[in-house]
Formats: sequence, C-alpha cells, structure tokens
Amino acid sequence: MRQPLPPICLLVLVALGSVAGCGPEVAPPRQPEWTLYTNANYVLDMAFDTTGHLWAVGEGGAVQWDPDTGSYVKYTPEQGLADVDVRTVAVATDGTLWFGTNGSGVSRFDGQSWTTYTTEDGLAGNSVWAIAEAPDGALWFGTQRFGISRFDGAAWTTYTLPGGELANWVKAIAVAPDGALWFGAYQGGVSRFDGVSWTTYTTADGLASNSDIHSIVVDADGSLWFATGKGASRFDGASWTTYTSANGLPGDDIQDIALATDGALWFSACDPGSRQCNGVSRFDGEVWTTYTTKDGLVANRVATIAAAPDGTLAFGTYGRGISRFAAETWTTYVTDDSLPHNFVRSVTVMPDNTVWVATFRHGVSRLDGERWTTYTTADGLVRNDIATIAKTPDGVLWFGSLDGLSRFNGQSWTTYTTAEGLPGNSVGASLVTADGMLWAGTNRGVSRFDGEVWRTFATEDDPAFGPVHAIAAAPDGGVWVGASFGVSHFDGRSWTTFTTADGLGGQSVLDIAATPSGEICAAVVEVHDYIVSCFDGAWQTYTPDNGLPNNQVWAVAAAPDGMFWLGTGQGAVRFDGEVWTTYTTANGLSHNDVQSVAVGPDGAVWFGTRRGLARYGLTSP
Repeated sequence: MRQPLPPICLLVLVALGSVAGCGPEVAPPRQPEWTLYTNANYVLDMAFDTTGHLWAVGEGGAVQWDPDTGSYVKYTPEQGLADVDVRTVAVATDGTLWFGTNGSGVSRFDGQSWTTYTTEDGLAGNSVWAIAEAPDGALWFGTQRFGISRFDGAAWTTYTLPGGELANWVKAIAVAPDGALWFGAYQGGVSRFDGVSWTTYTTADGLASNSDIHSIVVDADGSLWFATGKGASRFDGASWTTYTSANGLPGDDIQDIALATDGALWFSACDPGSRQCNGVSRFDGEVWTTYTTKDGLVANRVATIAAAPDGTLAFGTYGRGISRFAAETWTTYVTDDSLPHNFVRSVTVMPDNTVWVATFRHGVSRLDGERWTTYTTADGLVRNDIATIAKTPDGVLWFGSLDGLSRFNGQSWTTYTTAEGLPGNSVGASLVTADGMLWAGTNRGVSRFDGEVWRTFATEDDPAFGPVHAIAAAPDGGVWVGASFGVSHFDGRSWTTFTTADGLGGQSVLDIAATPSGEICAAVVEVHDYIVSCFDGAWQTYTPDNGLPNNQVWAVAAAPDGMFWLGTGQGAVRFDGEVWTTYTTANGLSHNDVQSVAVGPDGAVWFGTRRGLARYGLTSP
C-alpha cells in the first residue's frame, strides 16, 4: 500500500510538481550485474604511454602497469573496455589509448572515459589487429579480413588491398620517416601507401615470406624490418636482406621486433609449425645475443616486445606475464588472476555456490568466493584437459576426460578407467542423480556407478547411444541421454529413444537440460546447423526461422525459474518459452563464444567462454 505524503511534501508537490527528499526513499529493484574472471597474463601486445606506464593487452583484457612499483590496474568490459579479447594497443600523441579488440571494435580511453567504435560508426571490421598514428594525427586500423580504416577524428575511410580476405587481414602497421604507411598482412606480403598510390612487396622482391607479417619496425637509419613466418627481412629502400635462425635469431617464426633507445633491435621467435619458442635475441648490427629462461626471462614464448624511452625493455609472454629488463636485471610482473586459462570448457556450481571450472589443458579450478584453487595431474587429476564435471550432494566431484574419470572427495583423488569397469575411457558427459548414482557418458555408451559396480546400458554398437555427449536428470527421476544418434530416456526400468524420425531436430546431441517442470531442451546438430529441440510430450525444434537468435548453439542449461539458458557462438541466450533474449559483450559478457552454462542455487548464471568466465546475477547485498 502506498503511504500518503506528509503535509510538507504535499506543499512541495503542489509548488514544484514533484517531490525530492521527502519521507523514506524506496530503493529501485536491484538488477542483475555482470562479474568477469579472466587471466591477463596472456599478453599479445604492449605499449608505454606518455607517463611511463606500461599497457599490456591480451586475452584477459587490458592492464596498466607502474613499472617502478609493480602495481597495476586491470580493465575489462566491467570498466568500459569493449571486449576482454584485445589484440593491439597504441598510444596517440595526445596521450589517449586505443585498443583493438577481436570482434567488438576499437576502444578509446582518455584516462577517464571509454568510447568504442564499431562497423556501425564506419570501422571496416570489428576485429582490429593493428593500430598506428600517422604524422597528420589520423589513426589507422588494420582489421581482420576487411582491410584498413583511417579515422581523422570525424570521418572514417576504408581501404582494401587486392588479393582477397586474407590479404586484407592486416596484422601490422608502421609509419616510415617519409610519412608513408606500411601494412603487413596475414597473406599477400607488405604494402606501402604514400597517400596516393599503393605498392606491394612480396617474396618475388626479396621479402622472406608473404604470410604472417606480425610486426613492422622502423630502424634508426630509416630502414624497415618485417617480422614474418620465415625470418626477419630488412628493407633499406633499395635492397632486401633476410635473417633467420642460421644468422642468430632464436627461431624463424618471428613474433615481434622492437627498437631500443641504444639502437639495438630485439626479436622474439618460435620454431615454425611447433609450440617450441626460444626466447628473445638482441642484434646490435653485428652481434646476436639470445636470452632465455636460463638468463631470467619468465618464459621463452614471447609474443610482444616494448621499449621504453629510458631504455627499459618489456617482454610479454603467452601465459606467464611480463619480464622487464633494465640495467641488466630481470623482473617479472604477473597479474593476480588465478583462473589458469581463459578458455573455460565446463562449469558447474555446488550447493554452497562454490564454482568449479575446467579450462583448456590447465586442469580444474575451484572458486570459493574470491579465492581460486587449481588442481592438475600433479595433484592426482587424470588429465589436464577436462570435458565434464559432476557434483554429488555431499560435495564429491567427478571429472571426465579422454583418459577416464577422476573422483575428488576434497582430500584424495581416485581414477576410474576401463580397467575399473568404464565401457570407454573417453568421458564426455557426467551426472550424479538424486539417489547418488553417477552416470558417465563415454565413447562406448553410458554407464551407471553405484560406488562399487559399473553397469553399462549400451555400447558403441547400439545406434540408440553411440558416443554420449550429454546427460540430464528429470524431476521425476528419469535420466535423459544425448548421443551421436539421438536422445534416449530411462525411466528406471526401460529406455525410449527419440531420433529425427520422432521429431528431434538433429541426430547428434551436444547438450541437454531439464526444467523443474520436466520440459527438456537439447542442443542438436542438423548438418551445419547447431539448433535447439525441446520436448514436452512432443518435440518442438527452434531455428533462426522461428525465433532462435542464431544457429550456433553449443550448450543448454535449465534455471530453477523454468528458463532455459543457451551457450552459443554469438552470445548467451535466455528463453522463457516465448521470448528469446541475447546477451553479448555489449551487455557485459566476457566473450560471445559461450562453451558452457551453469545455474547456481542463488539463481546466478555462469558462462564458460573462450575468453574467461562470466557471472550474471544479483551481487551480494
């Protein structure tokens, strides 16, 4: 019931037409908020700003470092950055920062506020891999597959290069002393633009490789250096010279080049076609000197190098943070991000709202409030690449992998494989039902474990099952199994199988979930379409033709309120049975490719993405 206004407030209402500050204020309903968890130690680019701070960007957002104190500030979409997946950073002469993201456009930061530009504003493409400022103050942006954009502060101009999409995947930009701009592409060599005409250089002219031009640097003498997939090439305006590992480089796949204040050039490199990287090399024009972890470098896989005006060098690594080299001393900087990897394959929420995630090749991690704990094979986990997580009411965890199952009771680990009774070691789905039974979906059918004996219900020869990808429990105690050949329901005594002949939208099932009312929804594959089929006595299939926002559905979860949440390649989707609502990075999601979804007891929804973990829900009061 609405309370009447006190007399004094009524007088104000009459005089002013509104009331402010009268009586107790009624707080507006609290709205769900986004919380992001990423690892910013996967560094892809760096730059020193005009105040001497080091900016590092990568798959976990942007970080501003104070090199003197080692303190930092992290920026993600929660603070205004367009995306956590940032490919490049550049500092303009006016001190503003520009960040090129992988799919969400380019963000400008003036130290106080953020502004994002996308294709809707005139940018050629929303994935920006290179940024440079020309002498006239215009900004140039190299996009993925859509060419080059020039922005003068008011208008956008797009340039495309001959050679198709890959030639227009621009990964490097540099400004030469004569004011000409140089562009390096994924394929097609390098191109020079003098403001009027374009000139392209390839291997036919002397460039080491036409592919993977990662970096372009202008030397002190005005010559240009190009980091390619087959060595570093130097061009003095007339002739080309190529340097490889045979000359002293740490590898032939050059990741980055930087010019230090003393005139020396620094190179980071890896072996082509492998994951083996070999540190960094310094070249003073005559002598090559290589530095690795043996010398103090935090990791040999160095993706980017930045040189400060005071002669300090910073080396950004992929997964291990940053190494700073000053006065012959190495210092390591890492952000306190305990999520070990940004590719979150699976997520589950315990009854106490503790969250467990499985990350790509980095084991499993537990989030207890603000504290992370990671477990790997060194602790007893069967494999570091986990596909599925299941929980028991008493807190026991099961982890499925290509090499079997691991059981963790909080203290000790136990591994189960075919030797213990599993029908197959490749476990792609798992579930613990209300009666405490563990269900495991394998490459050879589904099995149930009562703590002592495994019972296998089907093998790979049974077309009703085959490789099992998903398992869900219905409120009536039934179990639903999604496999490569349809959906099967077990009522405790017998199985009923549904295929496309019964109305299922696709034969192969990726994920399945059940609401408290018993409705079933499954992510299914129909040829090249990843769509949704729901069952409530009959199958109803949803595609983009009848409401589904996109045809890239990988995961599905049911919330206590009866809503379905989908993980798709174009964001997270909420479905209430009639209306579809999509959430993307523009709303606060860490990345639009959502691999897994879980709903906690508090109603919060957790999304495992290719670039971190996101929580959507009310924050603690």
